[in-house]
Amino acid sequence: MKNRTKLLTAAMVIIFQAIVIGSAMAKVDEPWSEIEARTKFLRTKHYIEVIRVHSDAYTSAKAKGGQEVPGPFPVHVILPDNYETDLNRRYGVVYLLGGKSGWDNGPELGGATYWSVWCKTPLAMDNLKSGKLAVVNFQENITDQELQMFNQWLSEDPYEDLIVVSLWNPGGGETSRYEKYLIGEVIPYIDAHYRTVPDRRFRGIDGACAGAAQAIMISARRPDIFGYAGGQQTDLGSYPMTGEVWYRNVARIKKSGGIAYNINTNVKDGCNSFSNRGRLYELVQSMRTEGFPVEVNVFASCPHGYCAYRYPNGHQALYWFSKQFKKNFMALGINQNLPPAKTASPLDLDGGKPGHQEKQSQTAQRQNWPLPGLW
Repeated sequence: MKNRTKLLTAAMVIIFQAIVIGSAMAKVDEPWSEIEARTKFLRTKHYIEVIRVHSDAYTSAKAKGGQEVPGPFPVHVILPDNYETDLNRRYGVVYLLGGKSGWDNGPELGGATYWSVWCKTPLAMDNLKSGKLAVVNFQENITDQELQMFNQWLSEDPYEDLIVVSLWNPGGGETSRYEKYLIGEVIPYIDAHYRTVPDRRFRGIDGACAGAAQAIMISARRPDIFGYAGGQQTDLGSYPMTGEVWYRNVARIKKSGGIAYNINTNVKDGCNSFSNRGRLYELVQSMRTEGFPVEVNVFASCPHGYCAYRYPNGHQALYWFSKQFKKNFMALGINQNLPPAKTASPLDLDGGKPGHQEKQSQTAQRQNWPLPGLW
């Protein structure tokens, strides 16, 4: 009887340990409410600058609860980790539009914070720059096969840093006013104050959920500005007009030189209309029929929301844009044979930030850049 009791006790201990270990290894992500309460930047190698761009398009906007917030609104610029030491290098730029929860929280509370804090984009950039990803980088929200795929990509074609701009967008299907803000005000500011290449081949737009639908529509209307566009868990249920807007602008896209597209979603995504051959599938097929390159990835983990953008989808999108920009840098001979980066020092850090010597001569330098033809 004593032996039996001992065996039973031992079995219970083993079961309890298995439960504890299993819980520790379970897929983890914070509740939305906790994520949206976070406002402090993560400590990463990628520095975030907070800027405010004067806007005639939006002198004010509504925040959560209907409160009118005066502009200008914060814009978060996530810089490459070597931006302030590798002073001769130029970078491609990705503009990221948040989903509905971003504009619900308003331009001050949620707009720019959506990607820089809530979706951990600077940390994803750290992970990609390291050259090798692990399960912990995704909080278990990735399969072994997908992790192997990521690391094969990084091994064959290493990630090169870019500039990410996270900014507020107001939502809604009508984007003409927002285009005045983004294209007429924010993008010129970024090109004037940072070491970009002011050309569509080095500029992309992407977004989450509703922001993804908007990114596709804006790029279709302004292919002279964006050579690359993506969508993460694109919500075409709330934005069914996206396909129509895109199709009406096919001729314009072709005249500008085409757009390459990156579409990623998840099997568990509640807005997923790709696997079930819904609107997203139809849009992708139309893009391919018209001759545009489209990459599609459907990940196994993560329901609709922050989990995806923080982990598999966010990492994949950043890597994809990096790859496109790198290809064009090589083709045009930009960033080739650069002098080695300087060792960081207080003087270097001052000289490398926008607003110092570099800012004064940047515009004049860019006027002589050899950027023949279209992408």
